[in-house]
Amino acid sequence: MTATPIRVDLNGPARPWKRFWRSTGFSPAELLLEPEMQQALAHLGAVPNRGIEYLRVHYMLDLVKADRLGAYDWTLLDQALDAIIGHRLRPFFELMGNPGKLFTDLNQDAQVRHWRDLVEALARRCVERYGAEEVRNWYFETWNEPDIWWKLGGETGFNNYYDACSEGLKAVDPALRLGGPGVARRVPAIFRSFLAHCDTGTNWFTGETGVRLDFISVHEKGAVKHPEDLTPDTVGICRHEMEAVSYIREHHPRFAGLPFINDECDPQIGWEHYHSWHAMPYFAGLIAKVIDQHQRLLVEAEGVDYDILSNDNGFLGRWGQRTHLAFFGARQFDAAQRDWVTDLAALADRRANPEPFDYVKKPGLTVMELLALLGDRRVDAPGALDPDRTGLGVMATPTADGAAVLLYNSVDRIWRSGTSPVTLEVAGLAPGRYALGIFEIAQDKGDPFSVWEAQARTLPHAEQLAALSTPNAAQLAAMRQAQEPALTVREVEIGADGRLALDLDLLLPSVALVVLASDGAAQADASASAPASSLRVRRDRGLSGPNQLLFWDPPAGGGVQLFDVLWSAAESGPFEAVNPVRLLSSVHLHAVERPGGFYRIRTTDLAGRELSVSATVPAG
Repeated sequence: MTATPIRVDLNGPARPWKRFWRSTGFSPAELLLEPEMQQALAHLGAVPNRGIEYLRVHYMLDLVKADRLGAYDWTLLDQALDAIIGHRLRPFFELMGNPGKLFTDLNQDAQVRHWRDLVEALARRCVERYGAEEVRNWYFETWNEPDIWWKLGGETGFNNYYDACSEGLKAVDPALRLGGPGVARRVPAIFRSFLAHCDTGTNWFTGETGVRLDFISVHEKGAVKHPEDLTPDTVGICRHEMEAVSYIREHHPRFAGLPFINDECDPQIGWEHYHSWHAMPYFAGLIAKVIDQHQRLLVEAEGVDYDILSNDNGFLGRWGQRTHLAFFGARQFDAAQRDWVTDLAALADRRANPEPFDYVKKPGLTVMELLALLGDRRVDAPGALDPDRTGLGVMATPTADGAAVLLYNSVDRIWRSGTSPVTLEVAGLAPGRYALGIFEIAQDKGDPFSVWEAQARTLPHAEQLAALSTPNAAQLAAMRQAQEPALTVREVEIGADGRLALDLDLLLPSVALVVLASDGAAQADASASAPASSLRVRRDRGLSGPNQLLFWDPPAGGGVQLFDVLWSAAESGPFEAVNPVRLLSSVHLHAVERPGGFYRIRTTDLAGRELSVSATVPAG
């Protein structure tokens, strides 16, 4: 088979590249208070370079207790926000929920004013607790999918609600951003009514014409809601988003330049439906392709200010469900998450008596780690690539010390397979010695699901179900070793022509990130690198015994940083690495026979040279 040539010129024309894919979400908000979700948050917030930065959670305001309008108990909401912020995430804050179920109709004067006061009190509390600079980085959004879930007064009540949200936020800080409406259907009536109100309607509070609108959000997914494996239509997502953009440009041209958001951009509706490809490298390739398509088809071809592409992968679920992590444990989450049920009455007992559980990362999360290593400028890769037809695509970026080039091989049709030979030429490199790293997600590479399946096949029939449902310590360890992207590193010398040629065989489906890091830059980093900091250790009950989850702040600076978790029974050492492969994300779960010991974090560069070692922290 003839290899496809891909040429990347780092000195060619480059355009800024916004990291618009940095968000995820789930429901309901009470999960933020429980150990299963807090361990999941650690994995999300640990993606390098804030590769997952925002967390969009339904029914946050249901955590606010109230016996009467105007008297609110913020305790649980405070704890939930602390959990988000404490894991280096930021709220994409839906102003959704009904404290005490006290609001009934936002066409009523008193209720509209109370809603404004509620939002003002919320914003003031957030600014006091986290600082104005932090909260200005958040997004405040309307009620989720009001074309389905809004029950407090029809379109007029929704517009009154939006005015109250706007005035409440503005009373605390006019720089706090607000938008919406996050509709589920394509240009529905409430979307049109909302835009008209913000454009030429009358502000309920001020009487002014028009209401501020800082961004416009919609939901577009790649297939209808159905439990079967319907083939996603990724180009269709972009095409359907453009229907909303075109409506805005035609009917409300003064909003045409506003940031545009799809905050539930999922390839299928229904996170809970079991499709095995959610656990496979197929999903990683699909995520990479969807991001590339949005950049090419909307940002570059249509001039859309595409601000956020979020997903609903933050739910807790099993291998086949659309989640970042595979959950192992007896507890069932489906009903609460599917029905958005907030059961605060049972929350205290669940928190006091947590059940044992374990997680394994899926390729849909590890691909986010690879995307986070791309630079902030994108260069073209001219040639014969036609990714929307053949599935073979590239995202190429210069970096401070070389280059990061992400290749994907992904088609929408789920069960297609094959191999695509590629010759990658990178031009425009400074002469000298480089570390060449290739991170891969493909069958048997960064593919823990295949390990999970293979484990059961080696066992007697009577033992297979237990191995699949409640794997033992050795089985979990094998899956976790396979959950990291496969990494190969070698040294290359770039000559005076500044070129590197590389032959790759890309499986269908797969993702490969090629990273080049100059030796000179790495040596400079080694001499000046600060250590990882703020190392925290939390204990959870694993299926086979205690788990100690480590979460730390990575050192500031560019380039690829990889981590080893060093453990010793004694503070004086000796310390040894307990992670089987080097880590891209700043999180690690250490399964131990008994709690305790001491930890340090070693930071290395791509070539494996030690950059720093953190202070020693006791396990508790």
